[in-house]
Amino acid sequence: MSSKAAQRSRLIVSEPVRPLLLRLTLSALVGNLAMHLMGIVDTFYISRLGTLELAAASFVIPIHMIYVSLALGIGMGMSSLNSRLIGESRFADSSRLISDGLMFAALFAVTVAMIGSVIIDPLFRLLGADDRTLPFIRDYLNILLLGLPPLMLVVIGNSTFRSMGNIKMSASLAGCLSVLNITLDPLLIFGIGPFPAMGIRGAAVATLLAASITLVISFVVLGYYEKLLDFSRPRWLHLRQNWLQILGIGVPAMGANIMTPLAAAMMTAMVARFGDFVVAGFGVGSRVETISLIFVMALSSTLPMFIGQNIGAGRQDRAYAALMGCLKFVLAFQCLIYVLLLVMGDTIAGTFSSNPEVITVITTYLMILPLTYGAHGVVVLIMVSLNVLRRPRTALLLTFTRLMLLYIPLAFLGSQLWGLKGLFAGAALGNILAGVFAWFLIRRVCQELGLGPASVGNGDGAEKSADQEAT
Repeated sequence: MSSKAAQRSRLIVSEPVRPLLLRLTLSALVGNLAMHLMGIVDTFYISRLGTLELAAASFVIPIHMIYVSLALGIGMGMSSLNSRLIGESRFADSSRLISDGLMFAALFAVTVAMIGSVIIDPLFRLLGADDRTLPFIRDYLNILLLGLPPLMLVVIGNSTFRSMGNIKMSASLAGCLSVLNITLDPLLIFGIGPFPAMGIRGAAVATLLAASITLVISFVVLGYYEKLLDFSRPRWLHLRQNWLQILGIGVPAMGANIMTPLAAAMMTAMVARFGDFVVAGFGVGSRVETISLIFVMALSSTLPMFIGQNIGAGRQDRAYAALMGCLKFVLAFQCLIYVLLLVMGDTIAGTFSSNPEVITVITTYLMILPLTYGAHGVVVLIMVSLNVLRRPRTALLLTFTRLMLLYIPLAFLGSQLWGLKGLFAGAALGNILAGVFAWFLIRRVCQELGLGPASVGNGDGAEKSADQEAT
């Protein structure tokens, strides 16, 4: 039994909702900022090598996102189940679930990386890469694929720490990964001191080394500090049961998560028609978007854990209050972010490129799309909440509607009518319409599950229907 997890759980189901969520989210914000800063710094150093190298890294971004999205799907399955177990004080079952889940994740990560290694050329030609950028893509991705399995396990491990309420440890490990990567980047890319100058391959080696070191630290903390790894030989019955439960939520969550990088790949393919300079600018805009949504991502790390543990403890009223409060906050906060990006757009663009065409693409991107990040944030928070509410198929429907029925089709239509600006405007309209759809969807689901301001102890009947959907 983990006494530390029990102490945290008592606080999560009893302390006042707003200050507790704020404190947890600020801790998660540090971790999320560190993770995304790693991507920004990678992009910055690679941009110093040249436009072709920056374009190659931009082509790889959607594939990297797909891999991380698979990890997030498995992590969502594990954390959704684990947060309920922690809330119910079933710590032995929690340690068995975590151990079995990590075993599955390791097998899955290696398999996906092996598949990725044999489809590099046809995949990136399909995305629009030409003979000038393909050599740089190969150099980068052949090494990066070795680092993706440990990176996947780090992502899943961090989800596990968050599900048990240990947000500070999750943030610390994310910070460790980021600091290691940022430190190694310039040494290996440019060959500082005794290190060889590896160019774009150096960025991939930095990720490989940083992820491997952080993974070892993560396992040590989880096993010996938290005491939530079960080192006994797993029984096939328990292993099968836990894998099926994880996949029951994880597969729809993977489908929902993977649509985001798939949409990014489609957007990259559409943007590639305008030339390498536009791809480079679009890649920078995508990185800035990630940073702009950093508070949303932090909330998406803490909110599911809070909802899961409180429902597990029979406090549905606290779960509902947290959900609705976070949605309203995100809408207001992202408006402030948009104003900030309008003021700093030229400075941001000039930091990443001196090419006038690339700068124009970045500033155009930042003028249009960030206006709709509030609606985007609403969709993200509702999607992760639906998973912990045991409605993974509804979460998948929401993501599919946003990306495949609204975001991509409207971006394509806009590009046909008004070129690059039309593409960005169409994507922005898709975000707004998806946010409206998500709001009505979560209100309906809350009514079905009996979640509301005075819903203490009213979730028993809803649990059965929610579990049926998850399975």
